[in-house]
Amino acid sequence: MTVPELSTIVVAWRAAGDVAELVAEWPRDPRFELVIVDQDGDLPALLGSLPAGLRLLSPGRNLGFAGGSNFGARAALSERLLFLNPDARPAAGALAALALAFDRWPQAAGLVPRLIGFDGATQSAWQLRRLPTPRTLLAHALFWNPGGGPALDPPAGTPIEQPAAAALALRRSVFAAVGGFDEQFFPAWFEDVDLARRLADRGHPLLYLPTALFRHRQGSSVAGLGYGPFLTAYDRNLCRYLEKHHGHGWAPSPARRLLLG
Repeated sequence: MTVPELSTIVVAWRAAGDVAELVAEWPRDPRFELVIVDQDGDLPALLGSLPAGLRLLSPGRNLGFAGGSNFGARAALSERLLFLNPDARPAAGALAALALAFDRWPQAAGLVPRLIGFDGATQSAWQLRRLPTPRTLLAHALFWNPGGGPALDPPAGTPIEQPAAAALALRRSVFAAVGGFDEQFFPAWFEDVDLARRLADRGHPLLYLPTALFRHRQGSSVAGLGYGPFLTAYDRNLCRYLEKHHGHGWAPSPARRLLLG
């Protein structure tokens, strides 16, 4: 069996339309494996038989983004893993650029592609952030966001502290060494912040690679879940992150959590 140069893991939940579009646009190239984790169980009927290099896995239940990503990573064949949202699309040459950059930058634990909207606008302010402080997170919970990323895209090779996992490439060895995504951040949100914190604590750099360009719709998971359940999950996981990395003193009390929600 030929080992692919890059394995892409896509966790699908209430995203059948996005997955169908992604499969239709995916390059038919044996170097680039696509592993789709079907958390609804309805994709086989929609997609039918998949071409070589594209695989559909079903865990039998919704594991959340973290659990689904770990599930897909265990089944992926390559040492280089790309975690990708269903609503993201690689531009021509993006996957090859990632594979080559891992060889060019052996010190990089992972690579951060460039995300733009379907309208061509950069998503750097949302995607490329600093790791949050406790005060930043509490402000963010109150709909004030003082911790956004740069308005302009930084140069290639710039270290990124906390990239969004909508498109994030990692060496399997590093991903496994830090324990993968924490599945307690269910169903989503803050699992990527937590992973970035653990990578940074262990001195594993994530480097920006703007030549790996992806179009990203953004916000699809919120629409699938509903805004009320999103706020509940978001605030719960924010509190979990605070408690895990900054201690009980920063985690709001149950009454304050209810107020935040």
